[in-house]
Amino acid sequence: MLFRNRASSNLYQPQIANLKKGRLTLEGSLIIKGNYYYAKFRVDGKQKMIATKIPVKGNNKRRAEQKMREIVAAYQGLNLECDNALFTDFLNKWLKSIEGIIKLSTWETYDKTVNGKIKPYFEPKHYRFRDMKPETFTEYFVYLAQHGKSNGKGGLGYKTVKNIRGVLSSAYEYAVENNYVKENPVSRSRMPSFPHSIKKDVPEYNAQQVRKLLLYAKEHESHIYIFLLLALYTGLRKGELLALTWEDIDYDKKLLNVNKSRTGSRKNVTMQITTPKTKSSNRKIPINDFVIGELKAEKQRQEDYAKLLGNGYDKSHDFIVRTVLGKLYVNLSAINRVVNRLTENAGLPHCTIHGFRHSVASILDDNGVPIQDISVLLGHESVNTTERIYINRRKTAKEATINTLDSAINLNIA
Repeated sequence: MLFRNRASSNLYQPQIANLKKGRLTLEGSLIIKGNYYYAKFRVDGKQKMIATKIPVKGNNKRRAEQKMREIVAAYQGLNLECDNALFTDFLNKWLKSIEGIIKLSTWETYDKTVNGKIKPYFEPKHYRFRDMKPETFTEYFVYLAQHGKSNGKGGLGYKTVKNIRGVLSSAYEYAVENNYVKENPVSRSRMPSFPHSIKKDVPEYNAQQVRKLLLYAKEHESHIYIFLLLALYTGLRKGELLALTWEDIDYDKKLLNVNKSRTGSRKNVTMQITTPKTKSSNRKIPINDFVIGELKAEKQRQEDYAKLLGNGYDKSHDFIVRTVLGKLYVNLSAINRVVNRLTENAGLPHCTIHGFRHSVASILDDNGVPIQDISVLLGHESVNTTERIYINRRKTAKEATINTLDSAINLNIA
């Protein structure tokens, strides 16, 4: 039986494909629209018509029928809740679904990327969720590489585009888990080529500069001295340092227990206690007698200040790192500003707190500590991470203890 296509006045002949899976049955019809075959079927009560991209001309009917069966089968078990939604609305749904589940800092990175980089490109195009294909994302990544800067003057670098691609891929992992799609189209997209660029080294200090900074801090800003000492003697991450409590110190075994992190918020000034960055970040850091002595001195200093200031000193928490009045640093930026001011006053070149981790790795490496031991100290999941990111200079000596760092800095002077 022949039917007339009202839109194009062409004729099409239904070819039915019955596919059963669980409780769901889909019936597909092969139709002709214009010069191409289309698959027409209903799923969850909604009619869909998908192009096979196979032309009528050229005796392609069998190919088209097979393509129709493949298309209908692809919709088996799919949740079509987002199918007709705008792609940007799907991204909003994803962000809302993971808020409060993942780390706040991670969620804010996703939110900033979606609203700052992804939506401005896709919103004017009004793409539907169902329309998103690997080539759609490939075109987007090419655009970012050429015109992605906020001022429109120039493109983004490889790492930035890769990070944006990672955010989109995470969104589609959620889509796959919820049966909105069968597979992740971002994973099949392609990254554009980027001109070769020389990676900038993270600024770091040598042993003499570390010694100068610590001596200056101890003399002029003793409340921040313990933060710097632990950062430069352990290589802990900023969030790990701010999460340390006095209970985390095992004086008898000479260990620091690293089991939590503090993460800041760009929208809220408070910080949250979270798990460390990776599984390997849960670790015990060896500390020597000098560091133990400095920790005990800091504990005594805090107790003396508490007695001196009375209610003016915050006694409501047990964190080691605190302001001169005993309060917590409200966010990660606050501690950054303090350290930046201190390094400038000490007459040293700019070095971030993260750069202190690089400094620790390089000083230990320069003094012969094996890469495997440095990797464990820094809490990396892989030695490759340590070698690729943190070690700028390699030597072949085989001596390795935490005392090497103390000996190199030589802060413990009479």
